[in-house]
Amino acid sequence: MANRDRPDEQEGESSGFSGEKAASDIAQAVIGSPAFGQAVSAAVAARELAGDAQRAAMGALNVSSQDQAERLERRIRVISERLEETEDRLDGAIRRIRELEAALSAIGNGPGPGSEG
Repeated sequence: MANRDRPDEQEGESSGFSGEKAASDIAQAVIGSPAFGQAVSAAVAARELAGDAQRAAMGALNVSSQDQAERLERRIRVISERLEETEDRLDGAIRRIRELEAALSAIGNGPGPGSEG
């Protein structure tokens, strides 16, 4: 009985292989057909048109795309960094002006030309 089971298994494997071969042949035929190529081209073109239409609609509604939002976010970050640098420089300039005022005040409050000393 064991020998009898074995041919059945081989027959099952053989039919599985022929099924795979048939599927492969069908796939090759579909991929190689001009209609399939045209369908793929049409799908790609439709996708591009849909993307263009979406961008146009978002523009008409004055809604930014993600790329535009990210670009704006980077620009704001750069402006913020520049503003912080400007504030630091302004703080330094104000500190220096106060030092100079204090030095001038000390010179002005010192002994005058008519003072004894």
